[in-house]
Amino acid sequence: MREEMVNLIKLQELDLKILSLERRKSELPSSLREAEESLEKKRDVLAKLGQRLEELSLKKKMEEDELEEEYKRLKRSQNRLMQIRGSREYQALLREIEEIKKANKQREENILKLMEELEELKKQEESLKKELEELEKKVSEERANFEAFCKKLEEEKASYLKERESLAGNISQSLLKRYEFIRERRGGLAVVGVDNGTCEGCHMNIPPQLFNELQRDDRYFECPLCRRLIYYKKIYFPEEPESSGPAETGDE
Repeated sequence: MREEMVNLIKLQELDLKILSLERRKSELPSSLREAEESLEKKRDVLAKLGQRLEELSLKKKMEEDELEEEYKRLKRSQNRLMQIRGSREYQALLREIEEIKKANKQREENILKLMEELEELKKQEESLKKELEELEKKVSEERANFEAFCKKLEEEKASYLKERESLAGNISQSLLKRYEFIRERRGGLAVVGVDNGTCEGCHMNIPPQLFNELQRDDRYFECPLCRRLIYYKKIYFPEEPESSGPAETGDE
């Protein structure tokens, strides 16, 4: 039984190592996560800026089209002015021409402002694109480093799995199934030691009678609280005797 328990303890150690590797693979390093978050935010800002540029460009085009039409209207009105003989009609057309000129001046100012705003936004867009390019490069590098790291973890895991297969072959099927059943329900930890009467799985004291029986190490036991397989730790991990230090020597 003791040899089988030794193998079971080793199997548990391997499974915890494999579990740790899997967790490390599933967790993005903070540098990569932060770089990806920054990249996503920058893309969002650039997309909104592009949308604003499109809106302003459309607005500028509409103002320019309206201005062109009003210039044509102004020209027509000025041509009519040369043909009018009546004073009242002449004065009304003059007022209309002044209103068109005033409106056109305002449109020209609006177009100028839109051009200035578009120029500034295009500068911002160019700057953002450069920042985005740098961030994309950084994310690519961080991702490549993480993938290389994961590859090493996979190689390490493959080595552990090979060792695990060998160990599992030295454990009875009934005990192995029992171990796997507990491990699935206890976060990967199915076999734990008992030290000073305390289960190292749930950190609770086991009953004194069970502790006495456990020390005989003649069968398999479960913690009555967490239901993990338990063993008396001092049997399988004996404490090393305290060293009294090197003996003093001297010349006689």
